[in-house]
Amino acid sequence: MWQLRQGSALVFVLWFVVAVPLVIAGLLLEPRWVGWVVLSWFLVLVLFTLAMRLADGRLRRAWGDVAEQLGWQVDADDPRMLDRWPFPPFSTDPGAEIVDVTSGRHRGREFLTGRFRHKVGRRQLGFDFLELAVDRPLPPLQVLPTALAKVAAASLLPIGLTIDGLPGTYQLFNGREDLAAEVLHQRAAEALAQVPPFGFSCEGRRFVVILPAYRDTSTALAQLDAACDLLDLMPEHVWQAGEQWLATRPL
Repeated sequence: MWQLRQGSALVFVLWFVVAVPLVIAGLLLEPRWVGWVVLSWFLVLVLFTLAMRLADGRLRRAWGDVAEQLGWQVDADDPRMLDRWPFPPFSTDPGAEIVDVTSGRHRGREFLTGRFRHKVGRRQLGFDFLELAVDRPLPPLQVLPTALAKVAAASLLPIGLTIDGLPGTYQLFNGREDLAAEVLHQRAAEALAQVPPFGFSCEGRRFVVILPAYRDTSTALAQLDAACDLLDLMPEHVWQAGEQWLATRPL
């Protein structure tokens, strides 16, 4: 979906996959109509690209209006932000980009949210991110729903997680399985079940939520609340595990 919305090479590959059989069929049935068939199919490509651009523009404007009403700052792009998250998937592509950044405060927490563009193998991919401020360190963990598993580093082998109360399946890409289960306890699962699935990565004083891109504003706000709930409901034992982990790190 990311590649289709971005108008990447995948769009043109799909266009040619359909165009070649159309041309062959036109030559066999009625050669004089081949030009019109190709032109019509080219117009389909143009209309699709325009529709994606218009839809993206509507999402950006709607988010900008809400951010302005809430006093948040939009488009605070800063390339140095890439250094904030020295763990996958943020650290796997030196050429990655962060765009459309919004910063502000919600439910007493400072946050940053925006769009992350990166490459996995030869594929151009991306996702939305949300960083929430935490006062205490957290242990290394990365939990993603299966639908977002492609954004993880290819070198990480996932462990399947069965979480009661959460729709769909989740995978653990980094960290201890017992700690992941403690984070996604029953009350946390109830809060997360109310919104479309998202994942998270944490390490030390960094807690970053990984979200599907191209969400509408109401979904984005609901997921922001759910992410805050996840931190508010974090068990004390997980915070303690984070402090113990940080204490073992070299200075």
